[in-house]
Amino acid sequence: MSASEQNGFDATTPPQRTPKRVSLQTVERLSVYRKVLEELDRDGVENIHSHQLAELVGVTPAQLRRDLASFGTFGNISRGYNVYQMGRTISRILGTDASQSVALFGVGDLGRALLSYRGFEERGFHIAVAFDADGEKVGRVFAGRRCYHVDHLEEVLREFDVHMAILASRPEGLQALVDRVCGAGVHAILNFVPKRVNAPGGCFIEETDIASKLEMLSFLARTEAGSHVSSHAPGEPAAEGMTG
Repeated sequence: MSASEQNGFDATTPPQRTPKRVSLQTVERLSVYRKVLEELDRDGVENIHSHQLAELVGVTPAQLRRDLASFGTFGNISRGYNVYQMGRTISRILGTDASQSVALFGVGDLGRALLSYRGFEERGFHIAVAFDADGEKVGRVFAGRRCYHVDHLEEVLREFDVHMAILASRPEGLQALVDRVCGAGVHAILNFVPKRVNAPGGCFIEETDIASKLEMLSFLARTEAGSHVSSHAPGEPAAEGMTG
């Protein structure tokens, strides 16, 4: 019997239970679990118990077990979780166990920085193609990726089999761009543009406003390290991603 089988799951297939409904908060925590497990594996840790992993992540052991129970049975009482195999299984649940092609829209300062960022590749995301409306950028190669004009996005996305996109373009005409991108088969978008857009049916958009995060940190830094600030509304559980 393999180590993965002793720990409650098969290394070659994901857990058998398919959750009917999983919250986005649970998915976000799974990503954190995977990251911590990867760090533990690099440090040579082979097994870890739920209370130890929960402490490292900053959640309760009960929360950790509930999150994992949504996808099947993990670990055993005596040995805990196999760090390497559990990390691989969570990657399969998240769909990051195989490389996924991503399109980048906007090759300005932020766009070029994202093209050069190697962390995406390490997590299973390959920016395969870039787009811009600036004729001076179209046809050039940035960090190994050729830049295409947005007028040709439908045919280029099909050619590269892209179903995820990153927006780092100008805010003007952003909704029209999103509608075209989703209509071309993209199902998930990470939006760095400081402008809210509506997600067409069957498409998911995650807004990431870097400046607003800095504003929040500025406020926390000016209020005695956030001692008078609650990270959750009354009656709601505390947010696990904020420390202070």
